[in-house]
Order: sequence, then C-alpha cells, then structure tokens
Amino acid sequence: MTGRDVPAASMSGWPGRYNVRAEVIYHQRRGARSGVMQVIAFQPEMTDDEVCSLLGPLGYTPESPGFQHLAGQARDTFSLPQAEALVAYLSQSTGTTAHMLPANLPLPVLMGASEIPSLPSFRDGIVYRLYTERGYNLPFKAVTVNMKTYIALARMFSELRGYEQGSA
Repeated sequence: MTGRDVPAASMSGWPGRYNVRAEVIYHQRRGARSGVMQVIAFQPEMTDDEVCSLLGPLGYTPESPGFQHLAGQARDTFSLPQAEALVAYLSQSTGTTAHMLPANLPLPVLMGASEIPSLPSFRDGIVYRLYTERGYNLPFKAVTVNMKTYIALARMFSELRGYEQGSA
C-alpha cells in the first residue's frame, strides 16, 4: 500500500521523525543520455530496542498486528540531526539533490522500504550501502533503495493483502 492508498485523515505527522530522499542524476555509457533516479534512505541496523522506543509511545508493541511493517517504517526514519547530516552528506555528491520531509505516523498496513532487503529475491544488489563509501563519517549506517522499486513492491504488497482479505 502506498500513501495514495491510505485515506488522508490517517496520514499524520510523526513528531521528530523524518524521511530522507534524494534525486541522483547519473550518466550512462558514452553517447547515452543522462538518467535520474530517486532514492529513499533508511537505517538497516536500527536496533529492535530503538524501534520499540519509537513505536512504544504510539501504542505499538512487538505483539501488535503488523509490527514487522511498523518496524520497517520506523527504520525508514531519522531524527532531525541524523536527517540533516544525511542530507548534507548526500548533497555533496555531484548531481545529487537530497531533502528531508516529516515522516508520517506508521500504519500496520504499509510496507517500509527497509523491508525490501529482507525479501529473498532482493537481498543482493537492490540497495546501495552509503556507509561503505569512502569518506562516509556519519555515526549511523544509511542505505538507499530506488523509489521505483519501493513503490512497485509496496503496490504489490497492497494488492496481495487485498487479495488475501478478499479470499478469506
């Protein structure tokens, strides 16, 4: 399910949490035109304790239905200092424009971008590990995934949920 599939009334801001996205202009081989890729960043190594400390005040526990998806959405967010540092880091690369935006409150029916690497078909090569770049000096590990991949998988996730609920 994507943000478009959720009623606007249920989409409200998550105080103190931010999403970081970037637009990357890249050049293909000789003579080919440039391309633009949009990416979303997440924290793959946010601990379960950190996730619980973010979701607990919202009334969610590990026993809550859809907690895995809630945890995925938590890992897709950054604190204000983290988001600002990541935007600054990403923006120093030629052809990259990064920005942060307030995160929406998590919903158990949405899939987080950070869940993609946990899918067996997408484990290798689907994410870009920023923290492995030379000069990466942020105190947390950040990873990006192509927005097209995330949106396609989120839509498929939504469709499968609808199919399961319709056939139940």
